[in-house]
Amino acid sequence: MNNSKLISKSYHIPEPIKLKVVKNEDLRKFCVVPLKAFLNKSVTGENLRVLAVLASYCNKGGYSFVSLQRIADDLGCTHQNIAKHLKRLEKAGIISSVQNSWPALKGNTRRIIYDEKIKDSDLKEHQFLNSDISAIRKHTKLINEIDKTMQPQEVGRSEHNQVDDITSLFEYITTDSDLLKLEKLINSGHSIASLKTRLAQGIHVDKL
Repeated sequence: MNNSKLISKSYHIPEPIKLKVVKNEDLRKFCVVPLKAFLNKSVTGENLRVLAVLASYCNKGGYSFVSLQRIADDLGCTHQNIAKHLKRLEKAGIISSVQNSWPALKGNTRRIIYDEKIKDSDLKEHQFLNSDISAIRKHTKLINEIDKTMQPQEVGRSEHNQVDDITSLFEYITTDSDLLKLEKLINSGHSIASLKTRLAQGIHVDKL
């Protein structure tokens, strides 16, 4: 019997798996646009459409970190077109822009100016800058490194002891900024044992 014919009759290549792309639900229902944008005769209807979509991504402080491409996707146009409208809105004093984007994470920081009397310094709790992302990434990196060293199949007794020493330092840390300072000290060559001794003596991280 011909083996190739036997195989062809007994085996069927399965149909390729079709992946279903599920889009996250858009929870935006409304936006808040400053009245002065409608009263300003230099602001066009298309400018207002872009402003409205930008406003739908703003936080309570009026800040938005949305990318030009995201706004363009919402309005069905190009990001170059969105940039043109935002430039006009900025020139009219409706928005302000700071170039501090982070690739793949956030676009430039833009603020819709609802009240000229309120300055950026008054809204620090609503801002999200590159320095914040850097701090979060460093913090996450430290935690991930500790998690890796705590895997039992990958560490020996001496490594376990080191992990225990690092973990014991956390009882002296109360804020994320202290954790970042401690990480810098460890990375700069300070021994964990000496840091633990000084922290146990009541010396704050800033004084180490």
